[in-house]
Amino acid sequence: MSNVKKSRRGRYLLPAILILLIILASAFILIGHRPGNYAPPKAANPNEVSRYLTNELLPTIYNGAQLGESFELEITQEGLNDIISHLPGAMITNDLTLVRPEVILTPMQITVMATAEAMPMDLFLTVELNPFINKEGLMNLCVNRILLGKVNITSIARSIGNKAYADWMATTGTEPNNIASQICLSLLKDEPFDPVVKMNGRTLRVSKIDVMRRKIVVLLTVVHEPSKRSSKPPQGGG
Repeated sequence: MSNVKKSRRGRYLLPAILILLIILASAFILIGHRPGNYAPPKAANPNEVSRYLTNELLPTIYNGAQLGESFELEITQEGLNDIISHLPGAMITNDLTLVRPEVILTPMQITVMATAEAMPMDLFLTVELNPFINKEGLMNLCVNRILLGKVNITSIARSIGNKAYADWMATTGTEPNNIASQICLSLLKDEPFDPVVKMNGRTLRVSKIDVMRRKIVVLLTVVHEPSKRSSKPPQGGG
Protein backbone atom coordinates (compact mmCIF):
# COMPACT_ATOMS: atom_id res chain seq x y z
CA MET A 1 0.00 0.00 0.00
CA SER A 2 2.83 2.42 0.87
CA ASN A 3 4.48 1.66 -2.48
CA VAL A 4 1.27 2.67 -4.26
CA LYS A 5 1.17 5.98 -2.35
CA LYS A 6 4.83 6.66 -3.22
CA SER A 7 4.10 5.90 -6.85
CA ARG A 8 1.18 8.34 -6.87
CA ARG A 9 3.29 11.04 -5.19
CA GLY A 10 5.99 10.50 -7.78
CA ARG A 11 3.46 10.87 -10.60
CA TYR A 12 2.30 14.29 -9.28
CA LEU A 13 5.64 15.51 -7.94
CA LEU A 14 7.55 15.36 -11.21
CA PRO A 15 5.04 17.45 -13.23
CA ALA A 16 4.85 19.95 -10.35
CA ILE A 17 8.63 20.34 -10.35
CA LEU A 18 8.65 20.78 -14.13
CA ILE A 19 5.92 23.44 -13.96
CA LEU A 20 7.82 25.26 -11.20
CA LEU A 21 11.02 25.20 -13.26
CA ILE A 22 9.17 26.56 -16.29
CA ILE A 23 7.69 29.40 -14.19
CA LEU A 24 11.10 30.27 -12.73
CA ALA A 25 12.75 30.17 -16.15
CA SER A 26 10.03 32.39 -17.62
CA ALA A 27 10.36 34.88 -14.77
CA PHE A 28 14.14 34.90 -15.19
CA ILE A 29 13.79 35.59 -18.93
CA LEU A 30 11.20 38.35 -18.40
CA ILE A 31 13.16 40.11 -15.66
CA GLY A 32 16.47 39.80 -17.51
CA HIS A 33 15.04 41.07 -20.81
CA ARG A 34 17.06 43.88 -22.41
CA PRO A 35 14.91 46.40 -24.33
CA GLY A 36 15.71 46.26 -28.03
CA ASN A 37 15.89 50.06 -28.35
CA TYR A 38 18.26 50.50 -25.40
CA ALA A 39 21.54 51.93 -26.72
CA PRO A 40 22.99 54.25 -24.04
CA PRO A 41 25.38 56.97 -25.21
CA LYS A 42 29.08 56.41 -24.75
CA ALA A 43 30.16 57.62 -21.32
CA ALA A 44 31.80 61.03 -21.61
CA ASN A 45 34.43 62.59 -19.36
CA PRO A 46 32.48 63.60 -16.21
CA ASN A 47 35.02 66.38 -15.61
CA GLU A 48 33.80 68.11 -18.78
CA VAL A 49 30.47 69.88 -19.18
CA SER A 50 28.22 68.99 -22.08
CA ARG A 51 28.83 71.36 -25.00
CA TYR A 52 25.20 71.04 -25.98
CA LEU A 53 24.31 72.43 -22.56
CA THR A 54 26.84 75.28 -22.54
CA ASN A 55 26.89 76.22 -26.25
CA GLU A 56 23.26 75.72 -27.26
CA LEU A 57 20.76 75.22 -24.46
CA LEU A 58 21.87 77.78 -21.87
CA PRO A 59 22.53 80.60 -24.40
CA THR A 60 19.08 80.04 -25.92
CA ILE A 61 17.44 80.27 -22.48
CA TYR A 62 19.50 83.32 -21.50
CA ASN A 63 18.82 85.23 -24.72
CA GLY A 64 15.12 84.39 -24.65
CA ALA A 65 14.81 85.49 -21.02
CA GLN A 66 16.39 88.89 -21.79
CA LEU A 67 13.63 89.68 -24.31
CA GLY A 68 11.05 89.49 -21.54
CA GLU A 69 8.56 87.58 -23.71
CA SER A 70 7.45 83.97 -24.07
CA PHE A 71 9.77 81.86 -26.23
CA GLU A 72 10.13 78.25 -27.34
CA LEU A 73 13.01 76.02 -26.30
CA GLU A 74 13.71 72.90 -28.34
CA ILE A 75 15.62 70.10 -26.62
CA THR A 76 16.78 67.28 -28.86
CA GLN A 77 17.05 63.67 -27.82
CA GLU A 78 20.72 63.60 -28.85
CA GLY A 79 21.44 66.74 -26.85
CA LEU A 80 19.63 65.46 -23.78
CA ASN A 81 21.60 62.22 -23.86
CA ASP A 82 24.82 64.21 -24.31
CA ILE A 83 24.04 66.11 -21.10
CA ILE A 84 23.28 62.84 -19.30
CA SER A 85 26.51 61.21 -20.52
CA HIS A 86 28.52 64.00 -18.84
CA LEU A 87 26.91 63.52 -15.43
CA PRO A 88 29.42 62.30 -12.85
CA GLY A 89 29.31 58.74 -11.59
CA ALA A 90 26.43 56.32 -11.10
CA MET A 91 23.18 56.90 -9.28
CA ILE A 92 22.98 54.78 -6.14
CA THR A 93 19.70 54.40 -4.26
CA ASN A 94 18.71 51.76 -1.71
CA ASP A 95 21.87 49.76 -2.52
CA LEU A 96 20.84 49.68 -6.19
CA THR A 97 23.40 51.07 -8.63
CA LEU A 98 22.02 52.55 -11.85
CA VAL A 99 24.43 53.20 -14.71
CA ARG A 100 24.38 53.97 -18.44
CA PRO A 101 21.12 55.94 -18.56
CA GLU A 102 19.43 56.84 -21.84
CA VAL A 103 16.39 58.95 -22.75
CA ILE A 104 14.16 58.13 -25.72
CA LEU A 105 11.56 60.66 -26.86
CA THR A 106 8.40 59.56 -28.65
CA PRO A 107 5.08 61.41 -29.15
CA MET A 108 3.73 62.35 -25.69
CA GLN A 109 6.16 60.08 -23.85
CA ILE A 110 9.61 60.27 -22.27
CA THR A 111 11.25 56.88 -21.73
CA VAL A 112 14.22 56.69 -19.37
CA MET A 113 16.25 53.49 -19.36
CA ALA A 114 19.25 52.44 -17.30
CA THR A 115 21.23 49.37 -16.29
CA ALA A 116 20.71 48.16 -12.74
CA GLU A 117 23.93 46.47 -11.70
CA ALA A 118 23.11 43.25 -9.86
CA MET A 119 24.52 39.79 -9.26
CA PRO A 120 24.80 37.47 -11.09
CA MET A 121 23.56 39.55 -14.05
CA ASP A 122 22.73 43.13 -15.00
CA LEU A 123 19.05 44.08 -15.12
CA PHE A 124 17.41 46.80 -17.19
CA LEU A 125 15.10 49.41 -15.71
CA THR A 126 12.62 51.40 -17.81
CA VAL A 127 10.54 54.38 -16.62
CA GLU A 128 7.83 55.79 -18.89
CA LEU A 129 6.70 59.38 -18.26
CA ASN A 130 3.84 61.39 -19.76
CA PRO A 131 4.51 64.99 -18.61
CA PHE A 132 1.82 67.64 -19.06
CA ILE A 133 0.71 71.07 -17.83
CA ASN A 134 -2.75 71.04 -16.21
CA LYS A 135 -5.46 73.72 -16.38
CA GLU A 136 -3.99 75.49 -13.35
CA GLY A 137 -0.61 75.81 -15.07
CA LEU A 138 1.02 73.19 -12.84
CA MET A 139 3.22 70.40 -14.19
CA ASN A 140 2.73 66.71 -13.55
CA LEU A 141 5.42 64.29 -14.68
CA CYS A 142 2.93 61.39 -14.55
CA VAL A 143 4.77 58.07 -14.33
CA ASN A 144 2.92 55.67 -16.61
CA ARG A 145 4.79 52.51 -15.61
CA ILE A 146 8.13 51.20 -14.39
CA LEU A 147 9.53 47.99 -15.84
CA LEU A 148 12.30 45.65 -14.75
CA GLY A 149 13.03 43.83 -17.97
CA LYS A 150 9.47 43.12 -19.12
CA VAL A 151 7.98 42.90 -15.61
CA ASN A 152 5.80 45.80 -14.41
CA ILE A 153 7.12 46.83 -10.97
CA THR A 154 5.42 50.24 -10.72
CA SER A 155 3.81 49.66 -7.30
CA ILE A 156 6.95 48.11 -5.81
CA ALA A 157 9.16 50.88 -7.23
CA ARG A 158 6.86 53.59 -5.84
CA SER A 159 7.00 51.98 -2.40
CA ILE A 160 10.80 51.79 -2.47
CA GLY A 161 10.98 55.33 -3.87
CA ASN A 162 8.76 56.73 -1.10
CA LYS A 163 11.05 55.24 1.54
CA ALA A 164 14.14 56.59 -0.22
CA TYR A 165 12.49 60.02 -0.49
CA ALA A 166 11.62 60.06 3.23
CA ASP A 167 15.20 59.07 4.13
CA TRP A 168 16.60 61.76 1.81
CA MET A 169 14.38 64.44 3.33
CA ALA A 170 15.32 63.39 6.87
CA THR A 171 19.07 63.25 6.27
CA THR A 172 19.46 66.37 4.10
CA GLY A 173 16.88 68.63 5.70
CA THR A 174 15.55 69.56 2.25
CA GLU A 175 12.52 71.85 2.30
CA PRO A 176 9.30 70.33 0.85
CA ASN A 177 8.93 73.30 -1.52
CA ASN A 178 12.39 72.73 -2.99
CA ILE A 179 12.11 72.08 -6.75
CA ALA A 180 13.97 68.75 -6.42
CA SER A 181 11.55 67.66 -3.71
CA GLN A 182 8.56 68.70 -5.81
CA ILE A 183 9.84 66.71 -8.79
CA CYS A 184 10.25 63.64 -6.55
CA LEU A 185 6.68 63.97 -5.28
CA SER A 186 5.39 64.30 -8.83
CA LEU A 187 7.21 61.12 -9.82
CA LEU A 188 6.19 59.17 -6.73
CA LYS A 189 2.68 60.46 -6.01
CA ASP A 190 1.56 62.30 -9.17
CA GLU A 191 1.55 65.59 -7.26
CA PRO A 192 1.63 68.63 -9.61
CA PHE A 193 4.09 71.47 -8.99
CA ASP A 194 4.74 75.00 -10.20
CA PRO A 195 7.38 74.58 -12.96
CA VAL A 196 9.44 77.72 -12.40
CA VAL A 197 13.20 78.21 -12.66
CA LYS A 198 15.39 81.24 -11.99
CA MET A 199 18.21 82.28 -14.28
CA ASN A 200 20.30 85.46 -14.11
CA GLY A 201 17.71 87.27 -12.05
CA ARG A 202 14.82 86.20 -14.29
CA THR A 203 12.03 83.83 -13.31
CA LEU A 204 10.86 81.49 -16.07
CA ARG A 205 7.78 79.30 -16.05
CA VAL A 206 7.15 76.25 -18.25
CA SER A 207 3.78 77.13 -19.80
CA LYS A 208 3.58 74.25 -22.25
CA ILE A 209 5.48 71.06 -22.99
CA ASP A 210 5.20 68.94 -26.13
CA VAL A 211 7.07 65.65 -26.32
CA MET A 212 7.62 64.63 -29.93
CA ARG A 213 9.74 62.13 -31.77
CA ARG A 214 13.36 62.77 -30.79
CA LYS A 215 12.70 66.21 -29.28
CA ILE A 216 10.88 68.17 -26.59
CA VAL A 217 9.48 71.63 -27.30
CA VAL A 218 8.98 73.76 -24.18
CA LEU A 219 7.21 77.11 -24.06
CA LEU A 220 8.89 79.32 -21.45
CA THR A 221 7.17 82.42 -20.10
CA VAL A 222 9.06 85.19 -18.34
CA VAL A 223 7.42 85.92 -15.00
CA HIS A 224 7.39 89.66 -14.39
CA GLU A 225 7.86 90.37 -10.70
CA PRO A 226 5.66 93.18 -9.32
CA SER A 227 7.63 96.37 -9.00
CA LYS A 228 8.37 97.48 -5.46
CA ARG A 229 6.73 100.71 -4.42
CA SER A 230 8.84 103.49 -3.05
CA SER A 231 9.09 103.46 0.73
CA LYS A 232 9.55 107.24 0.85
CA PRO A 233 6.69 109.14 2.49
CA PRO A 234 4.72 111.48 0.23
CA GLN A 235 6.01 115.05 0.11
CA GLY A 236 3.73 117.50 1.86
CA GLY A 237 2.86 120.94 0.57
CA GLY A 238 4.63 124.09 1.91
